[in-house]
Amino acid sequence: MKRIQRGRWIPIASLAAASMGLGGCTEYRIETTLNADGSGVRHEKMMVQEFEDEADNAALRADFGYLMFATEDFRWTHEREVQDGDTLHVFLRETQVKGHDSWTDLSDNVHIAGATGADADTRVGNVRLGDVHFRNRVRVESGRVTEGTTFTYRETFYWENLAEVLVEYFARAYTSAIVAQYPSLTNEQRIELAEHVRASYWFTVGQGLFETSGDKENELVSAFAERTASRTARVVRARYPDVREEFFKDLVEEIYDDDEFEASMSDQLPGIQLAINSEIVFRLNMPGRVTSSNAHDRDGNTLVWEFVPGDALTAPLEIVAESIVER
Repeated sequence: MKRIQRGRWIPIASLAAASMGLGGCTEYRIETTLNADGSGVRHEKMMVQEFEDEADNAALRADFGYLMFATEDFRWTHEREVQDGDTLHVFLRETQVKGHDSWTDLSDNVHIAGATGADADTRVGNVRLGDVHFRNRVRVESGRVTEGTTFTYRETFYWENLAEVLVEYFARAYTSAIVAQYPSLTNEQRIELAEHVRASYWFTVGQGLFETSGDKENELVSAFAERTASRTARVVRARYPDVREEFFKDLVEEIYDDDEFEASMSDQLPGIQLAINSEIVFRLNMPGRVTSSNAHDRDGNTLVWEFVPGDALTAPLEIVAESIVER
């Protein structure tokens, strides 16, 4: 699992630097214990720094609770805690797991909504913003071997519809700018331009755009801009013979780095901005002796993973561990 620097996983240059509107960085701690009889327990704790103004704090609790599903309806409690002079809003939840068949009940417990109710029905391409979510899925398996009982714990974290929305936002902004500059383009030409910029963007995503930064990101964006500009110029020249490719290349790079474009998108998808500024610390206690895992670290008998929701943008992120309880 490739770690992605907080605030850089989204394919827009400075979205994470914008005012978050939901406090500072959110730390989401999850500690899960699987017992030898198949039962277990999960403790969850989310912490976010409060504002100085009490009205802002009330809004924070409401927005944070809605986007993170961190309300009493989902069995969360809320309290304030002071750490190093900072006051934090702390959300707590404990879940008891009765046996093997109950572990799947933890699926969808980790949940971030992309949009609030006001924008949920807004469509970007074929996707409703209300259908953009970060979720988890849990599965526990056990088996018998000569040495004893084996256990496998799997938890998958994944996004629904986010990559599609990000690509569509860009395609819409690019095509709209072209049409404003060259209004005589036919409807067929406009459709062709939109289809090409989508395809070119997806190709760049496949090359690792969402997982990189710095010189590598600049290199991918430059190649994306050149491909898109070349095809756009061929289409537009049918009506405007004197167009220059350089104009379209500059337009791609300008939109990619445009603060106003980023702010508009983040206004409609505040949950994505919240996810950018969240870090998940996942601790897992397995029964018996751990035989394999993909953990980042180990604290005694506890396996530890640290990641951000953006790590799952282009492919699901999976936590997996195996152990054996010997006879």
